[in-house]
Order: sequence, then C-alpha cells, then structure tokens
Amino acid sequence: MGISGLLPFLKKASRPSHLREFKGQTAAVDAYCWLHKGAFSCADKLVRGEPTDGYVLYVMKQISLLLNHDIKPVLVFDGCHLPSKAATESKRRENRERNRRKAKELLREGKTREAKECFQRCVDITSEMAAEVIAACRARNVDVIVAPYEADAQLAYLNKSGLASLVITEDSDLILFECKNILFKMDSNGNGILVEQDKLHLGMSVPRDKFVFDKFRNMCILSGCDYLPSLHGIGLVKACKFFNVTSNPDIHSALCKLPSYLKMPQLEVSEEYRDGFLKARNTFLYQLIFDPVNRKLKPLNAYPDGMGSEDYPYAGKFIGHERAMQIAVGNINVQSGEVVDYFNPDKYK
Repeated sequence: MGISGLLPFLKKASRPSHLREFKGQTAAVDAYCWLHKGAFSCADKLVRGEPTDGYVLYVMKQISLLLNHDIKPVLVFDGCHLPSKAATESKRRENRERNRRKAKELLREGKTREAKECFQRCVDITSEMAAEVIAACRARNVDVIVAPYEADAQLAYLNKSGLASLVITEDSDLILFECKNILFKMDSNGNGILVEQDKLHLGMSVPRDKFVFDKFRNMCILSGCDYLPSLHGIGLVKACKFFNVTSNPDIHSALCKLPSYLKMPQLEVSEEYRDGFLKARNTFLYQLIFDPVNRKLKPLNAYPDGMGSEDYPYAGKFIGHERAMQIAVGNINVQSGEVVDYFNPDKYK
C-alpha cells in the first residue's frame, strides 16, 4: 500500500508520537487498515466462509483505545472502485487468488503455519464486513463516513478542512494528499510514527523556503504509486534527484528529459507513461470526496477554471449529491450498488 520506501525516506520528517498528544481532538481513521489487521486473526475462517466477528472486535478495541485518550474517532471506509486504480486492484485480486490456492495446497500437505500466512494474504474485505463494523460503531455512537471513492482522499479532506486534526493509517499515499498530521504504525498502546507536513522539506534535504509540495508529490508518483507503476530502475532517490534539478513546470515535457538528467540513456519514457503521470497527479488533486457539513460531492481541491468532473473521469464519476450522501451513511453497498439500509442521521441529532 502506498509509496514503496517512503516512510524510511522521510525519517527526518518523522518522529515517535503517542495518542496523548491529541487529547481532546478528532482523529480520522482509515477503517480498512484496521479491518485488514483484524481480519488477520481470523483469516482462515474468513477464507473458508466460516462465521467470525474477530475483525469487528479488533476495530472496536482500537476505537476504545482512542476514546480512552479522549480522542473522537471518525472511521472512514473505502467506497466505489476508482478508475485510476483499476490496474492495481486487478493485480491485488490476482495475488489474493494465487495465495488462496497456495493456502489450500499447504493445508493438504499439513503445513498449517505456512497456510495461515497465505490465508492472511488472500483475505478480501467485503462491503458486508464493513457494514458489520459500521453497525457496531453506531451502537457506540462513533461517527463513520463511507467515501464516494477512496478513503485516502476523504481522510485528507477531513484533515485539511479542520474536521479532524489527525489521520491514522498505514497507507503512505496519504502524505501525497497534503495531510497535515498522519500517525503511522500505531500499536495497541497508542504509540506510532507521526509525519508532519511542515517537516517534509527535511526528507528532500531542501530548506523550508525552497520546498514545493507539488515537486514532492511528483517525486513520489515518479517512484511508483497505486495510480501509476514506476519506471524500471527509478525509486525515490532518483526521483528526488530529478525533481530537485528540473525547473520545467510542464511535467509532460519535463519527463522527456528524465533519461539524460539521470544519465540513464536506456530508459524509455513513453507518451503513454507521461499521460498516465498526469492522470495520477490529477487523481491526487481532484478525486471526489463527500463534504459531510454541506452534504455535497466535490473534488478534494477546486478544479482549474473551466474544468469539471467530466474532465477527470478517472478521478471519480460525479454520481450526484444525494447518492453520495446515501453511500456516506452506509445505506448503499458500494460493491453491488444496491440499497441495503435506510439509516437517517438526522434522527440522531
């Protein structure tokens, strides 16, 4: 998940932290990260189709940890599939199916420990599992939001708009959405690694007044992200070197200079890749989110003048404010599109 090697790369911009630092504040939580961790403990049952609520218990335990530190949690769930991520999702499905077959084979051979590891790798979090957690959250009066598309952009919106002062996740992609405070690797005691946006310049080894977030985002995209695979031989170090020396604001044109700037004459930067780069960047900028205050579907950042959602179909199709609202409160199964509940948040004000 996220940008390979980004957290070690940003070691200078990170520091150990504890939940107590955010007492009395609101934390937006990447719910699927907790769901995945909870599913690890009961992966074999989930893959076999046996009943279990282990993942619900895990998520509620994490919620209790936040509440015990006087932190208000808002759980954010993934919504509909995002066109920009279609290739990544397809690859993940293939990996899950391969691990499922391998797990069954290992069980037949009596290798239970190895089989369990494969079961953990092939667990798929379903809308039904998310719905169970949502119901448990409502029972404890814990706020939830199902994003219209990816939870990442929704989490970033809550943080950037001031509705949450902290984001809790395991996905380093959140850094590229311009979140201010992100807590990674939170353990059962509330310890984690905090990445602060105002210290990102340290990771790129540039003075604060020379740091440009757009260049940082471009660097990470070039190294490979969920919306665009990396070019052969290009990681964060080389991507950082390139964007520290190039000043051309036209990325489509600047990428043509990549082989010469990095002294990699064998590197091919096709027009298809350059087009994909712009789509990936635009997905980080303009992915659709749900504004829970005004109850409207809108882009994470304002579109350029004269542009609209129809110009960025890969960043989410505009589905209308009312349907986005029904998705947000969990009334629509995002995988099937069917209405599954009739929860009305106005009744609980």
